[in-house]
Amino acid sequence: MKPPAAVDSLAAAGLSLVDGWTEPEGLVPPVVTGQAASCPASDGRVEAMLDVLEPQLHERANADWYRLAVEGGLFSETDRRFLLALDTADDDGLQWYCVELQPEWDIMGAGAAGPLGSAPCRPEFRMLSLDGNVLLFATTWEHAISTSVLKAPHRSRVLREWAEDLAAGFLDYPDEPPLSPAARRWLDAH
Repeated sequence: MKPPAAVDSLAAAGLSLVDGWTEPEGLVPPVVTGQAASCPASDGRVEAMLDVLEPQLHERANADWYRLAVEGGLFSETDRRFLLALDTADDDGLQWYCVELQPEWDIMGAGAAGPLGSAPCRPEFRMLSLDGNVLLFATTWEHAISTSVLKAPHRSRVLREWAEDLAAGFLDYPDEPPLSPAARRWLDAH
């Protein structure tokens, strides 16, 4: 697997790239998870939302992320590895990379200012448990930021419908790697 474009800036978030990880078959493609913010609570989505004017936004956003990550099963206290969707160094699009959370971390501050967003406390990222059964994602809205966890993403109606559209090849372009094969593999595996 090619190194991510943001490998050097992962350290600011408190993440280190895990060498030697091989992606198992059947993981939800990162492009499919781009629709996760549209998943309703009925799909199992649990969300923590904070107003951007919250006086302790940075601390509370980091606390919400960690709480949802551990309670949701993204990683455990003893094994802090998980997958992170990042652009490849040669711009082949988003791919999953295995990362490990370090003792000192700042996902929503320095991380969001780097590979995990557009500025401190302006997150845009997608994370997946090693087994693919827990999706954690954050996004920035007009006046709020949200961090959400979705267990069993393969059961989400929204993600499955988007994957079906991708698998049909509607977004495959001649000069770009096709999206349809990965979406079809995920749908067929689940």
